[in-house]
Amino acid sequence: MNRNFPKEGFIFLFLFFCATAILGCAGQKPPAPRAASDLLPVATEVVGVERLNDIAPQPPFQKTDTLVFRANFRLSNPNETLAKVEDLTFEVKVEDGTPEGTIVLTGSMPGAFIPAKGELAWSWTEPYIYGGVLGSYALRGVGGTEGLKGAAQKVEELWKDLGGDRRKFLVEGKISSSLPEFPRLGIQHRRFQVRFTMPKL
Repeated sequence: MNRNFPKEGFIFLFLFFCATAILGCAGQKPPAPRAASDLLPVATEVVGVERLNDIAPQPPFQKTDTLVFRANFRLSNPNETLAKVEDLTFEVKVEDGTPEGTIVLTGSMPGAFIPAKGELAWSWTEPYIYGGVLGSYALRGVGGTEGLKGAAQKVEELWKDLGGDRRKFLVEGKISSSLPEFPRLGIQHRRFQVRFTMPKL
């Protein structure tokens, strides 16, 4: 050891090299995905559907009466790099005695970015108009042999059930995601489906 080199100098050099090593490790990028199988899909959680207002206390309901619903989602990026939601589309349905059900809410989310290991909350609000349901039921023959009268009765039943949170909901949709830093991995498409009961206001 050089007796002329001050002790403080060795301590300074030691601390300098330690700091350089730590900063170097912190600045390292995660390993690059090499195949499409390395692209983890953005996870889609349906947080719930909310009814934001009440219906009239009793019939007769008006054609312009409206119920407002909001669907809430939480999207999570499990990747070690930025993810892009290319698109998300969904429908919220309730049972009406037919195979297809009654759609009470539908929407789509435009492209959005989610940081590595991050989350994104997204909601969609839309009014549901009584008169529009009546026209749909009449065209679809939901009233059965009773025709328009039967359709009107079914709509009234639906409206009262929706206002009382007595129908089970089905949320169906699809989401497409990609990693912008690795475009060669392409776009991944997934479908999701959730059943639940509307919570009380």
